[in-house]
Amino acid sequence: MGGVICALCVVVMLSGSIIPAATFCAPALAGALLMAVAVDAGMKQAWTCYGVVALVSLLFVPDKEMALFFALLFGYYPLLKAYLQRLPGHVMPFCCKLAVFNLAVVAVYSLLLFVFPMPGLVEEFAESQPWMLAVLLVLGNVSFVIYDSALFHVVHLYVRRIRPRLRHRTH
Repeated sequence: MGGVICALCVVVMLSGSIIPAATFCAPALAGALLMAVAVDAGMKQAWTCYGVVALVSLLFVPDKEMALFFALLFGYYPLLKAYLQRLPGHVMPFCCKLAVFNLAVVAVYSLLLFVFPMPGLVEEFAESQPWMLAVLLVLGNVSFVIYDSALFHVVHLYVRRIRPRLRHRTH
């Protein structure tokens, strides 16, 4: 199962390179697919799949921004979420999730602007007003909270509806 999901994740990432608006959607979807591996094969195999897909994406996906977002956030976050949910209370997990998101966004754009500069992105950031970048970060946080909530519902849907049908067909 892990190999099939890895291949599907890579296809999603490569397909995302074709659609300019998929810079964030493709890695988010690919990361969500890894939750099926975690549920059916365990976290160890899911983390291995994440590593494989991250490496293949960084090597072969033309859109490096998308590949970095998978490798530095959306690929591991659905797996990390399982651990963060175990933290006590409601505030601590929420704050940790937002910290992970914001640190990952800063890491991705620091790499893309300063370490492996992409001329178009550097120019776009240079032309943007600081307040606009702050607004984009706030909107990114809102989108991430929605994504986080959606992951819970996707796992629930997989466990309750999809998994039983897959198991029924394989027996």
